[in-house]
Amino acid sequence: MATYDPKQVLSDYANGRITPEMAAGHSLQHINLLYETQNTANAERHALRQEVSALQTALNRLQQVVERLVIHTGMPSSQPRNPKPAKPG
Repeated sequence: MATYDPKQVLSDYANGRITPEMAAGHSLQHINLLYETQNTANAERHALRQEVSALQTALNRLQQVVERLVIHTGMPSSQPRNPKPAKPG
C-alpha cells in the first residue's frame, strides 16, 4: 500500500489539493504502517533477547566448567602476566 509522505499530505491538505476524507485516509495508512513497523521491531527485539539469554546461559556453563577444571587441576584461576623486559637498545 503506497502512501504519500506525511509532510506532503499536510501540505496538500493545507493548500486544498486533497479533501479532509483523503487526508484522513492517508493518515490511516500511515498509522497502519507505523503499527506494522512497531510489531516487526518488537518481534526482532524479542528474538534478540532470547539469543542474548541463550548466550548468557552458555557463558555461565562455560564458566562453571572452567572453575571445575581449575579446582581439579590445581591451576590458579587467574595467572598473572609478566610483561617481557625491554631489550636494551
